[in-house]
Amino acid sequence: MSRNPLLLQKWDFIVLLGESGGGKGTLVRNLLTYWLPDLKTASMGDIFRKKAESSPEIKSLTEQGVLIDDKITFSVFKEFAEESHPGLIDGFPRNRQQAIELIRFVKEKGWRVLVVDIHCTVEKIIERLLARNRADDKLNIIYKRHTDHMYLHPLVMAEITSRPDLFDVINLDGSKGSELSFTNFLLDVLRLVDMLYFYDLSYVETSFKVEENEASVNPAINRWICGFLNSIQEKIISQQ
Repeated sequence: MSRNPLLLQKWDFIVLLGESGGGKGTLVRNLLTYWLPDLKTASMGDIFRKKAESSPEIKSLTEQGVLIDDKITFSVFKEFAEESHPGLIDGFPRNRQQAIELIRFVKEKGWRVLVVDIHCTVEKIIERLLARNRADDKLNIIYKRHTDHMYLHPLVMAEITSRPDLFDVINLDGSKGSELSFTNFLLDVLRLVDMLYFYDLSYVETSFKVEENEASVNPAINRWICGFLNSIQEKIISQQ
């Protein structure tokens, strides 16, 4: 595939990590609304829930909060990543072995990946998950997933952060409001943008306006920053 569509001429893919209920879905919605409406996205959880409709084995595992076999999980990720480049996956990798497979895959592809790691308090996670009233969001399952995450996730991040040649990492607090969390995400994206794009801003087309129905300034900030990022993207494409 042409390298023109790469995000800010830098990232081939976005990996979104964090617990269910931590704010990943909201971040994806804001990403599509404010910045990248055509970005191809998928959630590993949604993919497996779809597969569970025709697979009693997968249905049983998802309802118990048990991780799907690593080989199957990586196969699902690889298929989506190769078909949706650049794109975003929510919920992969979940353990150290999957992280190692991701590293191997990214290195073979010659990609650079943006990893967004969302942290959230367990109290806020429980509140959000019980409110959505889904079959796999029973309290005992939520605690099991949380316990698994607290044990497995540090091992995942240890592998990812050991490869700064392949990954950029953004850490977010998902306990905050969705607009503020997205503002923090965008500010971190700006931090990672090539500084060459800041030396001449005459091409930038963006505006700052708070709408009457908005209770905070963050939506306006988000639109302004995304206008800046889109201007960079358009300049990159025009120069290819």
